[in-house]
Amino acid sequence: MAERYVTTWSFRIGTRLVWCLLLGVLVSIALGSLLAQDRRQQHVGFPVDWSSRHILFTNHGRAEVSAAAGKDPRSWINWAQRSAFLLYLPRGGGRRPPSLPRKISRVDWAMSLGPSGGMPIAESPAKYSFSANGTYSCANDFVVYTIGATPGASQANILAFNNLYTGTASSSCPFGPQTPPTTDFTQPSFMWSYRAGSAASYLSPTLSLDGTKVAFIENSTSAKFDVLTWVAGQGTDATHPAVPGTGGSALTSVNYSNSGVAGCGTGAGNSNSSPYIDYGADVAYIGADNGMLYRITGVFAGTPAVQYCVTVKANAKLTSPVYDQITNQVFISDGFRVYSYTPGASSFTAGGSIAVGGTSSADPIVLSPIVDTTNGFVYVFSGTNTANTNTIVSQINLALTAKVDAAIGPAFTGQFIVDGDFDDAYFNAGPTAGAGTLYACGAQVGASTKPSLYALTFQSPSGLMNSTPAMSDNRNINSAANPAGVCSPLLAFFDGTTDRLFVGTGNFNNTSGANLVTEWNITSPITSNTATPNKTAINEWGGSSAFIVDNIATDPQAASIYFGTLRPPAAGNSAPCGAGNYCAVKLTQSGLQ
Repeated sequence: MAERYVTTWSFRIGTRLVWCLLLGVLVSIALGSLLAQDRRQQHVGFPVDWSSRHILFTNHGRAEVSAAAGKDPRSWINWAQRSAFLLYLPRGGGRRPPSLPRKISRVDWAMSLGPSGGMPIAESPAKYSFSANGTYSCANDFVVYTIGATPGASQANILAFNNLYTGTASSSCPFGPQTPPTTDFTQPSFMWSYRAGSAASYLSPTLSLDGTKVAFIENSTSAKFDVLTWVAGQGTDATHPAVPGTGGSALTSVNYSNSGVAGCGTGAGNSNSSPYIDYGADVAYIGADNGMLYRITGVFAGTPAVQYCVTVKANAKLTSPVYDQITNQVFISDGFRVYSYTPGASSFTAGGSIAVGGTSSADPIVLSPIVDTTNGFVYVFSGTNTANTNTIVSQINLALTAKVDAAIGPAFTGQFIVDGDFDDAYFNAGPTAGAGTLYACGAQVGASTKPSLYALTFQSPSGLMNSTPAMSDNRNINSAANPAGVCSPLLAFFDGTTDRLFVGTGNFNNTSGANLVTEWNITSPITSNTATPNKTAINEWGGSSAFIVDNIATDPQAASIYFGTLRPPAAGNSAPCGAGNYCAVKLTQSGLQ
């Protein structure tokens, strides 16, 4: 989930250029429409979060979809993520550095999230870029982390960093975390830090388009949907947080699973469902552990309130929903099946439903569907198939009436299976033979608790996924000791020259896993299961959360990935953010340094 801004029209020729010209027009339409809907939003920036990679708009697909896509801000965000002519230049205190020497240190920077909890497993930070004109800002670009810890006087549950583009003395953001700034160029600044509400936040945050508000979940026994209005400078760090409510900051909370709306429950937790925001309608879709899907209105521009709900499956732990504005459908899973619902004026209308995961394990599907609205497919990653024999990727049509399953190892008996990601060729040509690859983390053959890398391809002209992987069981995402563990959600990102895949592996229950982040060159598809990564970062204790990607930039410090470690370091080991702490980490895309 990334940001890329235009500075030149000289990139790949052919149909991609035509599509990008069209989408450039749609960007203007979308921005104008959004600003007209809410004049209080004086600025529209570039928010990227978990949802940015769960609704796909490719450069190849149905023309009617492309014409309608401009109504959804994620269409131009997705386009900007995947279009190679977008390049960041410094502004706002930044400066273009000289060529940087190769660093010795493995960590670009790492900041403490405190000793009580870190960025939750499989969840993603959210990144906000202030400018949409091809520049990055040291002061105004920031990344938000939620923290799985009960908030208190010495522990935040949500915070943000700015002055991100640091790591060396020649970095583009010459600020340190101190106030006033010193000559410490190697760390970002705590922008704000809050103990917001009374419960931990185990799910991903989502930003408003103007960046001034953050929606997130408080994971109590009766989960709350929170909207935080932040103020820069409030809170010192992860262990000295502020309480929102003074100086312009505010926290609005809705106990949405016990809202008093008829038929919408009397309270439930939320294990797996991050909020998905429909920016144009100012609406959030969110699930809960009572098996109900909720529609919340007035998210950023009004007062949040539950409008209506529907029972998907009683007492199921629902995944995050994904709203496809093109078809007006919400896609969600109960851990075993995928469902669709059409939101109306006063209720949801049930659509299709299809079985994907087997019942041999609890909730084989833990993350939300990925919806490729352009080509008409839904992708789901499951620890079992319906026969309980294999870990699978399932490609499903939008009507949820037909699917293709590709086995990616035996049924996973470890912790769980999470999302894969698509290479740049998929976004250029769509799911066609000889172009487009989906990478997924499955289970090793003969070792169903250990992770392995798979590559999936497609057929022409149907776009159907091949049921047999093109590359199977590459174990080099794991360490030489080959311990049990899980992957983070995979991230693929094209920087205009190189298409890269980032994979994290670890064991979040302890520190005995691989504790690695690897970077792979996928400009040409990986075809061999003995291929090795280009770069490896070690000692990411417990493994990594989901990644959020930064920019295409001439300064390596402004072209990075962000994530959190899932455990404090093992006894006797140090952590780059301090012994005993969970870390927020930034590594450069090109070197994992």
